[in-house]
Parts: sequence; structure tokens; C-alpha cells
Amino acid sequence: MTTQLSLAARSARTALSQRLAQIDVYPGQDAVLLAIGEEDGISLRDLAERLSVRPPTITKTVTRLASQGLVEKRLSDSDGRQNHAHLTERGAAIVDAVGKSRKRIEREALKGFSNKERKALRKLLERVTANLDGASTLPAAARSAAEDND
Repeated sequence: MTTQLSLAARSARTALSQRLAQIDVYPGQDAVLLAIGEEDGISLRDLAERLSVRPPTITKTVTRLASQGLVEKRLSDSDGRQNHAHLTERGAAIVDAVGKSRKRIEREALKGFSNKERKALRKLLERVTANLDGASTLPAAARSAAEDND
């Protein structure tokens, strides 16, 4: 089951990467752009937390997005040690294109699925994610005990 899940995720990511390449967005940048689009002016620390990545990863990605003219990094008005990410006009246009690319890939992936099947798949994938996220945060002894109960 995890093999099929991994293969499906890889296929989705490959298809999305190909679409994003057409608008000069690299894998990983899409999530950052969408998050900034949801909260323009988000701190880099909050952005890293929201995306569950390390702060140096966000700093590197935002710096690259800034060099592409999609994002501006600005010092916080209240805390000079913090940077905030803001979309440029070009970045805002790209966010729309990224969202459309993601929707197109989702439509392709779920072609032939009924609305009921789509909803069921989403709920099942959310449960898989929750199970794995919970398993990774449990101490080893608790994970072992939980697995014994399954």
C-alpha cells in the first residue's frame, strides 16, 4: 500500500513540476508562493512553521524567489531581527498560475472519479497523514505499544 501511495505522490509531483516549469517555478517554490499569497507579509519563521520545513530552507527559497522578482524580503517594523515575505506584482500573478496548475493536475489525477469517490479519497488520505504524523511524534515505546494494539 505504501508503495502505491509513494508512486501516486511521485507521479503527481512530476506532473506538477512539469507544469510549474512552464512558468519558471521550481519544485517547492509553489507551496511557498501559495502560503505567501494566503498571508502576504508573513514572517519567514511563521512560513517555515506553516510548511513544516527548517528556517534555513525557507530563507534560501525566499532569497531565490526574490532574485526571480516574485517576492520581496522586508525587515519587520516591530522586530529588526525578523524578515517578512511579500509578493511582488509579478509574484501575485504567478500565484494565480500556480493555483491553476495545481487544480489542473488534481483534475487529471482524479479523472473518472465521482464526487463521492473524491471526497472518500480525501478523507482517507487525511487519515493516513494523521496516522503517520502521530506515529512520528510518539516515543518509540509508545509507537511499539500502539502497533501491538493494531
